[in-house]
Amino acid sequence: MSEYVELAERIIKALKKYGCFIFESTELEKVRDLAVKSEILKLVEIRPVDEKYPYVFAMVAARRGIDRECASIVESMISRGEISQNEYKRYKKELLEQCLVSMERERIKEVISTLEDYISRIKR
Repeated sequence: MSEYVELAERIIKALKKYGCFIFESTELEKVRDLAVKSEILKLVEIRPVDEKYPYVFAMVAARRGIDRECASIVESMISRGEISQNEYKRYKKELLEQCLVSMERERIKEVISTLEDYISRIKR
């Protein structure tokens, strides 16, 4: 169990500092087990970093649903009159990008909180 606590602490530290957790394929099974046990599997994606390096993986915030949510937020800003159509046309890409970055940060905070709760449950 202590190896999972240690791994969770490493993941928390990496997420706080870099927004992702990079690890080797030797740890893949442990990271997946931890993601299932700590119930963060739906909040993160575990994927290879690059095809050139099949033994290096990354845990990042899952973008599932965030794209649609950001698009609806921007559309609601237009309907409420917070931004004009001209501003929307001019800044659409920037607005969506800013929303995506913000939502990813919120998801990372949620992952960190869930991992901290998992650590406290294990240490009891």
